[in-house]
This record gives sequence, C-alpha cells and structure tokens, in this order.
Amino acid sequence: MSKLLDRNPITRLILPVYLPALIFAVGSGAVMPILAIAALSVGFDDAGSSAAVGVFGFMAIVVSPVLGKIIARIGDKAALIYGSFVALASLGGFLWTLTFPGPASRVVFVLSIVALAIGANAWSLARQAYLADSIPPLWRARGLSTLGGMIRIGTLIGPLIATGLLALWALQSVFIFHIVLVILALALIVAYVVPDPSTDRERVSAGHTDDRPRALEHRSKLSTFILGVGLNCLNVLRANRNVIVPLWGTHLGYDPTFVTAIFAVTAFFDTAMFIVSGSLMDRRGRHWALLPSLIFMPIGIVILILWTSPIGFVIGAAVLGFGNGFGAGIVMTVGADLSPATNRAAFLGIWQSIVAIGTAVGPFVVSSMTSLASLRAGLWVTVAIGVFGLVWSAALLPLAYRRLGTDLRCNALA
Repeated sequence: MSKLLDRNPITRLILPVYLPALIFAVGSGAVMPILAIAALSVGFDDAGSSAAVGVFGFMAIVVSPVLGKIIARIGDKAALIYGSFVALASLGGFLWTLTFPGPASRVVFVLSIVALAIGANAWSLARQAYLADSIPPLWRARGLSTLGGMIRIGTLIGPLIATGLLALWALQSVFIFHIVLVILALALIVAYVVPDPSTDRERVSAGHTDDRPRALEHRSKLSTFILGVGLNCLNVLRANRNVIVPLWGTHLGYDPTFVTAIFAVTAFFDTAMFIVSGSLMDRRGRHWALLPSLIFMPIGIVILILWTSPIGFVIGAAVLGFGNGFGAGIVMTVGADLSPATNRAAFLGIWQSIVAIGTAVGPFVVSSMTSLASLRAGLWVTVAIGVFGLVWSAALLPLAYRRLGTDLRCNALA
C-alpha cells in the first residue's frame, strides 16, 4: 500500500481534498436546485426568484479576483476554513428566511445567496491552489479532473437526496442537510489539510517558485486571452446544456418526467468520463480534452434539433453529456498551467472570474434568441459558439502553450 501511495500522489489527497470536496458538493447539489423554490416561498415572484438565484452565477465574476488575493495572503487551509464558516452563515440565513418569511426575509435571502457564492468560490479557489501546489505537473490534469469528478458526483447525488428529504420534510431539511455536510467537510480540512506551503511568502522561502523564464511572464497574458476565449466557448455550451435539454424536450411535447429522467441518465456519461479526461490530458495533451468537448457538444445539439423523435432526443442528450464529460477538469487544469507558483491563488481568482463569463452569459444567449426569433435559433447560435471555440482552440492552443514555454502536456520545452 505504501508503494501505491508513493507512485500515485492523488491517493494521499483523498482525505484532505477529494473527500471534503465530494461531501461539500453533495450538499451544494442538494441546495442549488431548490433555491428558486425557496425564493418563491419567502415571497419573490417568478421573475424575482430567477433574478435572485442568478446573483449566484454573477458573484463568481465579481468576487473571485478579490478572493484570490485574500487566499494568497492567508493560505489555502485558512481560506477553506473561513469559506466553510461563510457557507454556514449563509445556510443559517436561508433557514431564517424560510422560518420568518416577509419583506425583510427577501433581503436576507439575497444576502445569503451572496454569502453562499463567496463561500463556494473560496472553496473552489483554495482547493485548486492547494492541488496545484501538491501534485507534480505530470499528474496535474489527473489530480484536477478527479476534483472535477468529485464535484460532478456530488451534483449528481445531491438532487436525489434533496428529493427524498422533500418527500418527508419541509424545505428547511435540505439546508440543514447541507449544514451537516459543511461541518463534516470542515472537520476533515482541519484534521488533514497540511498548510505548508500556503502563502506566497512561504512558497518562496520553501523554494516553490515558477520555473518559467521571467521574460515569458508578459507573454502569458496572450496565452491567458487565447485559452480564456476557448474555454468561455466551452462554458457557454456547458451552461446552455442545462437549459437546452429541458426546454427543447418540453418544446417537442415530451413529458417532464421523461425529460428529467433522460437528463439524469446522461449525467452518468458526463460523470464517468473524468478519469479518462485527466489521463488523456496528462499523457496526450490538454487538447485531447478541450477539442473533443467542443466537437461532441455541438454535434449533440445538432442531433437534438434535426432528429426530433424520442430516440433522437435521447441520443442527442447523451452525446451532449459525453462531450461535456470529455472536458472534466480542463478549466482548472488550464488555470493551474497558466498560474505562477508564487502568486497562484491570486491568478486563479482572476482566471475563475474570466471563465465564469461564459457560464453566466450562456443562458442569456438562449433566452434572448428565443425572444427575438425562436428556441431553435437559440440552439443554433449555441452550436455556432461551440464551432467558433473549436476552430479558435485548434488553431491557437499550441501557440498559447509555446508562449508559456511548455508543450500541450505542460512539460517544459527543450
């Protein structure tokens, strides 16, 4: 067993990183689908409920750069602990609003969403920075795709648990469930996360410095731009997948139960791919995850549009899930590739803000095109964004990594 641990650096991170990430993701996966219902329960109308929940996505753009700088100062372990307390405070706020609904509760509800977004983003950034410092570059993609896999498993299991809780108890039970899981994850972090090297000053003194030439630092801005454009195209596809499948299924007249079941089944394709994705990125290059995602996801949408029978709907949704799974961990891996060792968390905060643009904007592409033309037009525009991202990334991905002084596996060029 000790030899296995020595060979595989991922196994020694199960207790400090992967298990807490899975536990936290299960709780988040349970809470996120019911936020809109909770908003209605405290007095928001349909539009207000949608807007209130939408604050969560836009907070990632706003707070991530600030959180990155804070994490660089206080360290990864401290950020995980403080982020957990912020998340607990937000969940307590949700419980208060559901227990005492009214005008004041609506204000507290929005503030709780803001706090939940801050806590979740602090967790995300600190885990990425900790993993990037703890795993050798040859294992980086596998390590980060495994983290992405834990999050995907959590978001798959969480809604199922929430459904069971709501069948037995009130909405408050789901938030209490998440509180219990945050406390459990926090206990694992306190017990197992090693806080060294945690801050920029400690990284420098410990010898954790960036091995890329300083002359390349200004050119990495071009790499960040190139990779940011490609990955935002991917994130538009990912965000719109969650909108397209249910809306298009309803448009075709399929029963909501059938649509939900198909979406759940295809999520297994998505989740199961994270092991393959990480291995391909480390052994073949980052393009082996990004380009297949940008190929299969638009193909899946085209199948949905053109093949309108139930079997076509199933196949199209499955191809979408398969394509999304190919890119498991790609955003975090590329962020780690771009980030300098001595200012990693601060850079990752900026990176998370950049790539959150596609996630936040994507659903509005579908809604605006649906309002101006039709739902079908929204789907075709999403396909076009994916094709653009594919052409852009295929042409410029090698250049972006050459500017960093590495190949597509992030190995230093000779």
